[in-house]
Amino acid sequence: MVASNRELRRRGYPQADIDLAERQREAEKRAGGRVRSLAEVLAGKPARARPDAAPENLTARQLRVRGRYGQAALLVDQEALAEHDSARATEARNASGILKRLATVPAQLEFNFFMANVSIGFEYYDAIRDRLIAAQATPAERAAARSLLWEITRWGGWNGSPCEKTAAELAELLGVKPGNLARSLALLESVGAIDRVKRGRTKIIIVTPEGAYRGDITRHAEAVDRYRAEVVPLRRPLNRPSAPPLAAPDGPEVA
Repeated sequence: MVASNRELRRRGYPQADIDLAERQREAEKRAGGRVRSLAEVLAGKPARARPDAAPENLTARQLRVRGRYGQAALLVDQEALAEHDSARATEARNASGILKRLATVPAQLEFNFFMANVSIGFEYYDAIRDRLIAAQATPAERAAARSLLWEITRWGGWNGSPCEKTAAELAELLGVKPGNLARSLALLESVGAIDRVKRGRTKIIIVTPEGAYRGDITRHAEAVDRYRAEVVPLRRPLNRPSAPPLAAPDGPEVA
């Protein structure tokens, strides 16, 4: 947008400098070269403070619609107009320019899709859903188990299988009583959705990386092999209802 003479005066340029810039533009026109705007001609000249250039009173709406960086740029512009030192006024306008550029940068999205994503295999989800339906559990208990399973997979270890949260921490995150959570954990373990391995005084909750995985996909096969070597031998024999396998023994793994 072309700055008017009034706007240039508001920025602190005296009329004498504006007139000189206009004469320079006329000379550029006659020479047949690129004709710059008055603002471009005056860009190399520091604006001089005017005694009547007091900051304007800004309404709350004016400040609000510009965003935080835009608000800061506007206030810095106002201070530059009242600055008596031309060097400081130039620095203030430079700072305002930086703030205006920041104001045009899109705001960060509320959710970062690529931050610590978890991949859940469809075969795993389908198998656990079917096993929960076949289990001797009420619809409310099955729903609580599915909610808990989602929270467990959300906190899956990076490039590994163990959940990073204990049962007590999961109960606090979900806002449920520890006793109710214990029943959901037992139900999930009974249908093969999770394994619990005792380490010291704590039981670690583990999900097969064939079903749910969080981490570098190039290390997925390594995580599956580690799960089979470290966790599968520790499984207790479980009376699990028949359901589709999570993955064929020699077939493709579900990521």
